[in-house]
Amino acid sequence: MDSILLKKAEIQVEICKVIGNSRRLLILWILSNGELSVTEIAAKAGSTLQNVSQHLNILKNSNIVKTRRDGQTIYYQITDEEYLKHCPAMLNVPEQLD
Repeated sequence: MDSILLKKAEIQVEICKVIGNSRRLLILWILSNGELSVTEIAAKAGSTLQNVSQHLNILKNSNIVKTRRDGQTIYYQITDEEYLKHCPAMLNVPEQLD
């Protein structure tokens, strides 16, 4: 087996494990339209700031999202949207989130 192909498969499996959680997938769908603060994400997700922050931390530690600070506000955005488009779950963003 081609070692490069195997490495790509391993990376994809790790990403799918991380976004295999419904709350994290929802957060990524929300972020598919651009960067938002944790407060904005929590409001759109119908979840608490604490819960969303925990999921964002997992996504950030997996390099799926990145942050930008503006004063005291931290904004989150998807790190590489092209890469995530290879996961079928990311291709099906519900219309109400577009």
